[in-house]
Amino acid sequence: MVSQVKKEILNLVFRQRLAKGERLFSIDELARFLSVSTTTVREAIRSLEQLHVLEVKQGKGIYLAIDPRSLGKNIAQLKSATEMAQESGIHLETFRWRVEEIEADQDLAEKLKVHPGTSLVFLARVRGFEGEMAVYLEDILTKELVADFTPSDWQGSLFNALEKRGIFITHSLAQIIPYFPEEHFAKEIGLTELVPLLVLEHLHFDATGRVVAFSKDYYNSKYFRFEVVRKRI
Repeated sequence: MVSQVKKEILNLVFRQRLAKGERLFSIDELARFLSVSTTTVREAIRSLEQLHVLEVKQGKGIYLAIDPRSLGKNIAQLKSATEMAQESGIHLETFRWRVEEIEADQDLAEKLKVHPGTSLVFLARVRGFEGEMAVYLEDILTKELVADFTPSDWQGSLFNALEKRGIFITHSLAQIIPYFPEEHFAKEIGLTELVPLLVLEHLHFDATGRVVAFSKDYYNSKYFRFEVVRKRI
């Protein structure tokens, strides 16, 4: 019950679009709103305070300690999902991950500038926090780039893992695709409710212009909102 109440409080924060430093409802108000006991709410608040999501100020109330609206705020800046979440004070966990070897078909061969039939590595990860799926990631790279990857490399930031090996992604060409998932796909990636996903389809490049990876990032629109500066020229 405490775990469920934590999720409900997080959902409330994102639905209300609260900003860092804003005051939440009191424990009594949250208990009435969520139809649970004040003891359960108090334990959930204590847990979220330990995660630095909330701050309890004695005699004043409960305040938001993170800035959820900054998740993916500036889409023009190339950042990993891990980095975007960290900027808001959120630590993403990897709930599930899968690695398999595939062969480049004609489409992937053209994208990654390799010959059809080249051995590639497909990585799929479900990442989130407090049991909630925030982003589902698919990455495809050539086999030699990830030959010495460890389980921790697969589960964490792909950018960081590549940088440790001297491979620096400097820019990407991305498409933004709104997508409403079918029920079986939502279940597969751990989406607890059917909400629109924002899909970023990337080709990642290093400083020499070499294609490093092809990625599809499925962002839960409940947690991620992207902004872009548009100029008249």
